[in-house]
Amino acid sequence: MKHQLLLITAFLAACTYGPAEDHVTVQNLALKPDGSQLAVMVKYERYQVATGLTAFPDGGVPRVLVKRTDLYVMDLPSRALVDSGQLLARPAHRIAFSPWLLGWVGDTVYFQVTGCAGTPGDECHGALINTSLFGLPPGGTIAEAALDSLKPELTSSITRPGHYLSVAKEPYGVSLSQARGEARRPLMRFVGVRLEVVSAGVPGAL
Repeated sequence: MKHQLLLITAFLAACTYGPAEDHVTVQNLALKPDGSQLAVMVKYERYQVATGLTAFPDGGVPRVLVKRTDLYVMDLPSRALVDSGQLLARPAHRIAFSPWLLGWVGDTVYFQVTGCAGTPGDECHGALINTSLFGLPPGGTIAEAALDSLKPELTSSITRPGHYLSVAKEPYGVSLSQARGEARRPLMRFVGVRLEVVSAGVPGAL
């Protein structure tokens, strides 16, 4: 009996996880059609990588601590953050959790979250995928929404006579260009797991 307990203890000790790791990624961007604001969707995950026997035979399944999406809305003329919100992954989306901006309808920005219910390692495809729709109105909070026949406008660049504006996601955050061929410059940067606006104003709002 003592020998069996020692074996069980040794086995459990070998089933381990590494230190917690934070991973943040800009999913996509949405310029307001008039070029005055920018919405940025970030996916945040905090997990522990499997080690020891837990990683056998194919690397194992990470232990997920947090999954959420962070939504930022920035006013481009003043280069100020005017709205933001967070949404934790729900049980229906915990597997293959994926937030994605759909675009703007008026002053409200919409996004969807897809994923599957289950436990880490379960499959997520086809009819198993759940989709939920959310909106963030100005000065409000993220809440479930319905679009009905409305179609959000999604763009990362605006070109008008005498005006050009283009944004792009980068490993460090978000970049901006206001003239064709112009070198892109940082607009927002990750500071830890949060996006922060790079100082200095953005002239010539559309």
